[in-house]
Amino acid sequence: MLRMSTRPRGIRFLVPACILLFVGLALLTVFFITGESDRARILVEYEADRVAASLVDTYRSQGSIDPAGLDQRILGFGIYRAEGSIVAGFGTAPSFLQIPERAPAFRYDEHLQTLALKRPLGMGGPRLERERGRWGTFDFRNRPRGTEGSRGRNAGSSGMFFLSLDIGEFYQARKLYAAATVIAPLLIAGLAAALLALIASNLRYRRRAEEQQTLARLGESARTLAHEIRNPLGAIRIQTGLLRKKMPEGITRELDVIEEETERLNVLSRRVGDFLKSPAGTLQQIECAEFLRDLSRRSSYAVHMDADLPHCLVSFDRDLLRSVIENLVRNAHESYGNMSSENAVEIALSREGGRITIAVRDKGKGIPGELLKKVFDPFYTDKIHGSGIGLPLARRFVEAAGGTLTLAPRTGGGTEARVVLPAGGAS
Repeated sequence: MLRMSTRPRGIRFLVPACILLFVGLALLTVFFITGESDRARILVEYEADRVAASLVDTYRSQGSIDPAGLDQRILGFGIYRAEGSIVAGFGTAPSFLQIPERAPAFRYDEHLQTLALKRPLGMGGPRLERERGRWGTFDFRNRPRGTEGSRGRNAGSSGMFFLSLDIGEFYQARKLYAAATVIAPLLIAGLAAALLALIASNLRYRRRAEEQQTLARLGESARTLAHEIRNPLGAIRIQTGLLRKKMPEGITRELDVIEEETERLNVLSRRVGDFLKSPAGTLQQIECAEFLRDLSRRSSYAVHMDADLPHCLVSFDRDLLRSVIENLVRNAHESYGNMSSENAVEIALSREGGRITIAVRDKGKGIPGELLKKVFDPFYTDKIHGSGIGLPLARRFVEAAGGTLTLAPRTGGGTEARVVLPAGGAS
């Protein structure tokens, strides 16, 4: 069978290139989402620094802080002496604060969805650093009365502060970022798979279209060739007939060989023409049981059929269906070799749902597994006098009627050919 490859040279690089492109896109997407998550964390820490600086400024200028007028996200704030005792505070600010060495300034609590900031006065974020020269050493002598603590009014000149913020929105956004790092690569992988499937489908369509175009050109050439072959064959047959009349009887064996080979070429050219023309024929309702019984009576081969065949109707061209079954019976008969006269070919008919099966079985030498697909290739044959066009032509007729033709080995030896057709009428 003619096999063509129309794959462009660059196609083999297309799939790896697409895979690399989408892998890179997935990595960039994950990198971007991770960067946005880090950016959100930096912003929330900057916001905590800014709020803390604002509250410290307010306490320094006013001597007190009114919690009622503050942002609802501020859960607690406190100012502490260097040893940790509280000077002023509200909300969740602890009564004693101590910052261990190397402790992180920001502490996140995922369960409460809060951020706590603990830092010595005059250290930390941008605003605090900018204000360090003005209040880097905080003077507690201006604090409100009653906040002196155990060390009196002239306590040390440096201290600490504590801030607790509600960052529920940050945690919600972080969940979205975490989900996006999983979903985005999956979406990109799905998009890549869809694009590759589209590319593969387009390549298959282009390949089929080009193959059909090439086959159409080959078919036209083969049709012309078959027609041109039949003309000289006719002349050869006429001249052979004239020679037979002039030559004495008993010495015409060579003429017999010429006539046999001429007829074989004539049959082959007709089959090539049949293969190239429309395989549908004229559809008509055929009662399978009656059709098979009539075919078995007319067959020149020994055929065994079940006595009770079911009533089944199919839509098929009668002459084409006859050609299909006769070809299968002939192949089954030839598989017996020298024992063909002692063995019959079996024909069975069955129906299952809307499908009708005609099975032609033999117990001959069978077909090797590696050849089961090749036997349907046009012009492939392992017979000395075979044309290699019978089975491909039979399958072409069956498929044009909406059915299938398959060959399968039988248990114990032999082959079963199965013609499966859609039911053409009520049984």
